[in-house]
Amino acid sequence: MLFIVCFSASGSFGQEASAEGTATTISDPEIPVGDLELLLKPLTKSELIVEAEAWLQLLKSKVSQISAAEIQMRQKSREIDQKEAETKKKIKEIEKTQEQTSETAAPSAESTQQPEQQAEVAADAEKEIQEKVEAIDQTESEIEEITTQSKAELESKPEEELSGLEEDLQEKTEEIIEAQEKIKDTVEEIAQADMELTEKVKKIGAAEVELQSKVKEHLLVNINKLREEQTSLIDRFKVVLSALKDKGGDVEEYEKYVAAVSGLSVDIQAIKDVSAFRIMIWGWLKSSGGGLRWLRNIVFFLLTLLAFYGLAYVLGRITLKTVSASKRFSDLLKNFFVNAVRRTVMLIGIIVALSMLEIKTAPFIASLGVAGFVLGFALQGTLSNFASGLMILMYRPYDVGQIIDAAGVKGVVDSMNLVSTTIKTFDNQIVVIPNGEIWGGVITNVTGSNIRRVDMVFGISYTDDIAKAAKILEDIVSKHELVLKEPKPIIRLHELGDSSVNFVCRPWVKTADYWTVYWDVTRTVKEQFDAEGISIPFPQQDVHIYQAAKSG
Repeated sequence: MLFIVCFSASGSFGQEASAEGTATTISDPEIPVGDLELLLKPLTKSELIVEAEAWLQLLKSKVSQISAAEIQMRQKSREIDQKEAETKKKIKEIEKTQEQTSETAAPSAESTQQPEQQAEVAADAEKEIQEKVEAIDQTESEIEEITTQSKAELESKPEEELSGLEEDLQEKTEEIIEAQEKIKDTVEEIAQADMELTEKVKKIGAAEVELQSKVKEHLLVNINKLREEQTSLIDRFKVVLSALKDKGGDVEEYEKYVAAVSGLSVDIQAIKDVSAFRIMIWGWLKSSGGGLRWLRNIVFFLLTLLAFYGLAYVLGRITLKTVSASKRFSDLLKNFFVNAVRRTVMLIGIIVALSMLEIKTAPFIASLGVAGFVLGFALQGTLSNFASGLMILMYRPYDVGQIIDAAGVKGVVDSMNLVSTTIKTFDNQIVVIPNGEIWGGVITNVTGSNIRRVDMVFGISYTDDIAKAAKILEDIVSKHELVLKEPKPIIRLHELGDSSVNFVCRPWVKTADYWTVYWDVTRTVKEQFDAEGISIPFPQQDVHIYQAAKSG
């Protein structure tokens, strides 16, 4: 039986509707969404409450119809299971009776008449079975006609007449059930006498189950249709709620109701019935409010992501070209700007793409703000390093590939991000230093300039010729091909040490040639001093030993 649950139209969610108001937008429940938005635009808050209540009643009525159809479908499933069990039980009883008859039969005077009576009974039974089989075939044709007719009526009639169509569907379903009962009664009246009749019972039982299955399939098709209509109502109801919310209305309870009745519920018993499950899923996939709708949403989701990915790439290239035109930006800062632009565009793209899947993005955006606050409080040290990283990028105290001395570590900058800097020391160690420690201390950029001065000190003995030593140093520096002519090298007598007379030798070289010149000049000076007889003294200390006079 089909149970129809009625809802009162006087209740409201969140606020009281005006008793005098009359809804004006429900005259056409299939009104295009764009047209509905225009009709709702001039309405006041109180008028929108009336509209929301009216659309709510339409939705509740549709949910009631779906619930009633699902109840009937489940009842039909139970009847099918019961019929299969009864058929199996009846076959076992027939087989048991036949065994008992064959065991207890004894020869008698009437034994000669027994074959004729059995043949007559068998003929009558087979005739009745054949009539019932024909009735089953005829009933199956009627079911197909009912299904086709019902679908055509549902598609051609407006939603206001759906209750009448449900009554017609119920009446036709009852006719199918009556035909089922007739077949069941006929099967029970037939006296089974041999295995051939047992097989006939099996055939009739299978036909009855098939009849019930077709009725169930008819119900499933109708449920799919009702669900599609429910989705259409929900779409328009959401438009009304959006307009009401924009004008200060409370729509929380409405939205909870919509969320509760939305979606596709799958009955576990329906999954066991492969045919019914296939019809339910296939019907949902073909539905404009189900599978086709989600297919369209997924396609738009992927296209949106692809479009924003391309946009992020293009904007990243434009940003790179813009920042590359200025020499004020380091490579690190350029990469930061490019990545920031691309990631920002992709984040916006993801939010827009999620809206294509009918996911509300406003709570998502709000949650990002809350999450940012929580993370900011929990990761204060990390954010300090992040801020220091931004300062390093802005003021460019060093760049990747340069030699620096920072936070007690000296080496080549291997990589850098907004949180830390990785330095490779000269003995090939990898040291990761938080940017906060670097920015909060002294930073020495050894290779920050294109040229450097090589500072060297050479000492000679107090007895050596000062002019000769100075001339040797000048010749060595001037003849070295890597020493720059400008700025001019500085060679001066610098100090009179404890053990030597010290000269400073300060040639200018390209930064990349620093150590080459340092090592070459040091080696050449030693060789030339040795060749010219100039000694390089080492510290000496005189030790005087005094002995005390022995007493008599």
